Amino acid sequence: MSMPQLAIEPWGNYSLALAASVECLHVRPWTHTCTTPEILKLGVEASPEFSCLSFKVTTGHFIKAAMEGVEYGVMVNSQGPCRLRYYRMLQQKLLKERGFNLFIFGLGYDGIKPPLIRHFNPTMNDFLRCCFRARLKVVTIDELETAAWTKRAVELRAGDTTRAMNACIKDLDQARTVPEIKAFRKTIPARFNQISVDVNRRPLKVALLGEATILRNSFLNQNLEEILGGLGVEVRNFFLLGEEMRNIFNIGTGSKYGWKAMRKLAKPYLGTPVGGHALASVAHTLRCAQDGYDGVIHVAPAGCMPEISVRPILRKISQDKDIPVFECSFDEHTSQVGLVTRLEAFVDVLYDRKTKKEL
Repeated sequence: MSMPQLAIEPWGNYSLALAASVECLHVRPWTHTCTTPEILKLGVEASPEFSCLSFKVTTGHFIKAAMEGVEYGVMVNSQGPCRLRYYRMLQQKLLKERGFNLFIFGLGYDGIKPPLIRHFNPTMNDFLRCCFRARLKVVTIDELETAAWTKRAVELRAGDTTRAMNACIKDLDQARTVPEIKAFRKTIPARFNQISVDVNRRPLKVALLGEATILRNSFLNQNLEEILGGLGVEVRNFFLLGEEMRNIFNIGTGSKYGWKAMRKLAKPYLGTPVGGHALASVAHTLRCAQDGYDGVIHVAPAGCMPEISVRPILRKISQDKDIPVFECSFDEHTSQVGLVTRLEAFVDVLYDRKTKKEL
């Protein structure tokens, strides 16, 4: 009997860690670290026109998996006003209407054991071993991402950081055991230190925040991090899955990026939950103003209710705290050429502001 396959929704490089986490279920993970034009096209054709880009891309991902004979899929659930809480049911209906038998499990907010775990029922030892391995891969990816953001803004040869990052991700994917992952992790500083940098360059520091799918999917955000790095900008993407997991499981709640701290910081501007990562968008914008960031880029799928709801608040914070906020919405029609033009103008404004402050 062949081993069943499980499609994991696309989460960029984190897909590798999520794939590692399901191996204890004795299933073969089906995933991609990057969305393809074919997957997006399938999702756009199947989805309601008014649905957001995140819905369309995950729908296309599951349709592509079903076309290749995958039996199961898994995606995150949500609580609160965000429409993500309905996505799994709607996508299941769309698959059924097209004659596909792929069943989508929801992950989270359903007791200690999510339905996915209850269905495949792994032993406790297998479950804990794979969870630990997946967590280790997540924090390793966080380290890789952070190193890349710093180096890309000052690299002498364009593309060196991206090539180093791609090689590291490939090696991490091949690390199958905890000792192998730990051994790889120790090599990260040396591998990035090999990149030649301009020590005299003083990069801008810009935060990326907003809706998680767009933040983590380089295909959907038109390679936003690489574009900014090429413009001499050191970015910090505020969706790091390691931090998100610590918040979900209430680990390290005293952190300034913990939910308790974010709620307290955002309360003067946002007193009502609006779902998604809107609270984080408001809190991180305030935090960036305190920490001396040169600017903030807020990304969201066009029509994303939580993120669109807080944009007037972000504009108010921008005025009150004197920190520029660039609003960037994405759908399947977004042009990279237009995005680059707007980003270049925003970066020019930031450089002018920084120069005037230093005079």
